[in-house]
Amino acid sequence: MEYINSLPDKDRRIIKEHLVQLEDPVTARDVELLRDGICRMHIAHSYTAFFIIFPDCIKILDVMTIEQAHKKYKRF
Repeated sequence: MEYINSLPDKDRRIIKEHLVQLEDPVTARDVELLRDGICRMHIAHSYTAFFIIFPDCIKILDVMTIEQAHKKYKRF
């Protein structure tokens, strides 16, 4: 959350609007199931969120720029 709060207001608003969609991950846009139960959501062609869906909650693992995600996760 610290990273998100450090972003410009517009980016922060866009990211939070997308993350709220995860209240119903089945209908959320731009969500992909990756390996090991980890999911990815592309946010506005600029950011990527990684998360895990549990029966009673969603755990957001990381939010970063798409470029950072490609470097860190080697395009998963």
